Amino acid sequence: MMDTPSRRDRHLGLIAAISTISVAAIAFGHSLPLFSIFLEKYGASDQAIGLNAGMAALGAIVVTPFFPRLIKPIGLKLFLALCLCLMILTYAGFALVGDRLWLWYPLRFLFGIGGAGLFVGSEIWINALATRDTRGRIIGMYSTFLALGFAAGPQLVEWGSTIGAIPFLIGGSVFATASLPILLAPAPPVDSEERPPLFGAITILAKAPATFAAAAIFAGAEAAILTFLPVYAIEEALGADLGARAITVYGLGLVTFQYALGRLADRIGHRRGLLLCAGVSLAGAAGFVAIGPTLSLLFPLLFVWGGFLAGIYTMGLTLLGDSFGGKDLAAANTGYVFSYGLGAIIGPVGAGLSRSAFGQTGLEVFLLALLLGYAALVWRRRRSTAP
Repeated sequence: MMDTPSRRDRHLGLIAAISTISVAAIAFGHSLPLFSIFLEKYGASDQAIGLNAGMAALGAIVVTPFFPRLIKPIGLKLFLALCLCLMILTYAGFALVGDRLWLWYPLRFLFGIGGAGLFVGSEIWINALATRDTRGRIIGMYSTFLALGFAAGPQLVEWGSTIGAIPFLIGGSVFATASLPILLAPAPPVDSEERPPLFGAITILAKAPATFAAAAIFAGAEAAILTFLPVYAIEEALGADLGARAITVYGLGLVTFQYALGRLADRIGHRRGLLLCAGVSLAGAAGFVAIGPTLSLLFPLLFVWGGFLAGIYTMGLTLLGDSFGGKDLAAANTGYVFSYGLGAIIGPVGAGLSRSAFGQTGLEVFLLALLLGYAALVWRRRRSTAP
């Protein structure tokens, strides 16, 4: 039987988990453009840069099913500390290998493992401490700070350097800073059921398909938007600058809506919150098809759409805490990150195939089909024991 944490320990733990992932998100946001800049500087092709980025998602998919078995004997604190050490060491590795491009692939694979571990650990921590009545707003706050961290990360590239080892030292230092909140707060105890790793991941996903699919749908839709929206803007004669600005507007919506959606879900019910986010996201996809490249409508649409798309992830994570606890919590959070990794790979590939089939409207067609299918799944599962 696990001890119930005191009110003080709960508050300290929530602050620690949210602070850790927020600081780590800054480093993630720093790494994505930085690695692409260096790979291009070393002569890597666009295909090689994309494949290298995909290695991080592959690392997350391959290794996350094993996380519950690792967390149980060593605890959340040591697990998160090891993940942060892995991130710091891989940052140093990128600086050391230089233009030996073949070494960037195993390093990016390891980087993805460490990153997935940070998400799994922090989300287990938050769901273990949040109560049903406050889970929506707490996870909304978590999602808000996570988005802010990702948005702030690229500024480190702009303000810092892209020469030599200095930018890698900056990124590693940010990850090291993320360890401080972990040291100051008591972590909740974690118990997990012993199951074969891959079998455990598949069976836990099957128990609540709409909940776990929330992570995959958000990851897939966002990856498709971030990958192809700039291309769409150029094709529609809006220009690369407006394409970048459109992504910024999308990101602002993501940051703005999460806490409010979490509070709303605490009032109306988390299932209704997920259904609302799925429905509005579907309407946004239909609106994207209808309005085309009309800037006066596109930017407001992207702002609201970004908020409710991210709300799918937030509501799914909230329902995860409602539906799974005790020995299932670690496996459930692991399955959630596993689903996100799958979506991050499937989204850009699916959008690319759709664009090959339907031309310039392929992105809109893909997003509409994706969100229509998910909204139908959420509606069908609305009265299930675990959605």
